[in-house]
Amino acid sequence: MQVSSRFLLVWGVVHLYPYLAIEVPTYSSMLIAWSVTEVIRYSYFALSLSGFTPRLLTWLRYNTFFVLYPIGILSECSLVFLAAVGPAAAEKEYPLALAPYALYAILIIYVPVSAR
Repeated sequence: MQVSSRFLLVWGVVHLYPYLAIEVPTYSSMLIAWSVTEVIRYSYFALSLSGFTPRLLTWLRYNTFFVLYPIGILSECSLVFLAAVGPAAAEKEYPLALAPYALYAILIIYVPVSAR
């Protein structure tokens, strides 16, 4: 689920509507949440392969989730919503005219599916 949501955000929203990445601060908060999460996760995995995992890193691995997950989800949902009400709603040609409805459908299932 995590990979598909990141593909959606990067290719389905930011690539199609790049001004959202420039003008909307939630793009930066999303990237920060993603980046901090991955640095902690892969540092933990790499060090655990060596048999040494510092207690601080273990604590960060299992506790930053409580702060970074809501920041990431809120940022992701706001970008999808802003794309749906903004540029996607302005599309008039057939395949792209359905984009806002697809984005709204994604928003409806996004949080319940992500929480699993």
